[in-house]
Amino acid sequence: MPKMPTPDDLHNLLSPRTEPYISVFLPLPRHGLDLAMAPVRFRALLRQAEGLLGERYDARLVKELLGPLEGLAEAADVFAPGPEGLAAFRAEGLFEVYRLWPAPPERVVVADSFHVKPLLKSLQDRHRYFVLSLGSRRVALFEGSERGLVPRLVPGLPVRVEGSVGQKAGGRGGSSRGGFRSAASGSGKAPAEGDGGRREEQLRFFRAVRAALGEVLGDGAPLIVAGASPLLQLFREVCGHPALHAEFVEGAVDDVGTEQLHERTLPEARRALDARDEALVAEFRGQLDRGLAADILTRVAEAAVLGRVRRLLIADGKPLFGRVDRVTGEVTLHAGQTGPQDDDVLDDLAEIVLSRGGDVVVLDPPKMPEEAAAVATFRW
Repeated sequence: MPKMPTPDDLHNLLSPRTEPYISVFLPLPRHGLDLAMAPVRFRALLRQAEGLLGERYDARLVKELLGPLEGLAEAADVFAPGPEGLAAFRAEGLFEVYRLWPAPPERVVVADSFHVKPLLKSLQDRHRYFVLSLGSRRVALFEGSERGLVPRLVPGLPVRVEGSVGQKAGGRGGSSRGGFRSAASGSGKAPAEGDGGRREEQLRFFRAVRAALGEVLGDGAPLIVAGASPLLQLFREVCGHPALHAEFVEGAVDDVGTEQLHERTLPEARRALDARDEALVAEFRGQLDRGLAADILTRVAEAAVLGRVRRLLIADGKPLFGRVDRVTGEVTLHAGQTGPQDDDVLDDLAEIVLSRGGDVVVLDPPKMPEEAAAVATFRW
């Protein structure tokens, strides 16, 4: 069964090898006739690869390279239900197969390096977030995406609120209807609890929750917090972190299933993810005003080969076929893939920036500043 890619896999794919490099991508439906046709579509992509290879390489090498890829079409587990994309990479001494989410565009690339932009998007997974469920009886963390929520085990995370606020002993706390609404961070007041010692005990509990979440919050994904109002008010007092989304989802969660929790928190998660992307664009525009950024492709490429690019933002979707000179940064664009060495220029830029220690972010085209294909902020 193909595996999900890791940063180490990306590093391996970016290592120098002997040309040619073959990259094959196929979106996979979740079920039904379309999924059953996936092997047929995969074989059609291999025929495209064969045609591109045949323009430059001898038939024996072409057969040797395509052999392992052709074997994939006969392997049932390769196309089994799961993550919604398939990626296969082949070069001399390398054959790797991955499942991706989100699904990549259907295409094959034969070039002088692997096409890795779909892997970058899968690894950065900018549609990923966390949900912290603050119930009166239990605290739980979930990893979320458009697909749903998955429980996330965190070492040291306290799971039971002792002496929970807003309830009597044995009560459930919060709204008995389990309804949700957004609550602006910092709005309202924590309820008076009468017993200061009990309140301090509850604050210590939430400080322990915050401490356990430290490593999770450090990976850049936003955190959406859901729970009854009294618990949210206490959590606000002790948890301040850039990953914490400003809007909490208010409502009792003790008797809410995972699917309903996902449904209720997804709108705020989308707003949080959009806000994070908007912050990147705002940073770029601020640096552009200072002369420390560029939105012209040729300037971005020249800075990339010099190691000046701190962060590269590139548009997902339609590729820009052509070449980037990895010494001068000169960019040559073509109307389409004209030969085996033509790859996506944006993909080449990403490889160059990553190899020089820069950061690369793949954004949906409507989120790119000025509808540019690539923009960059500079180190100097």
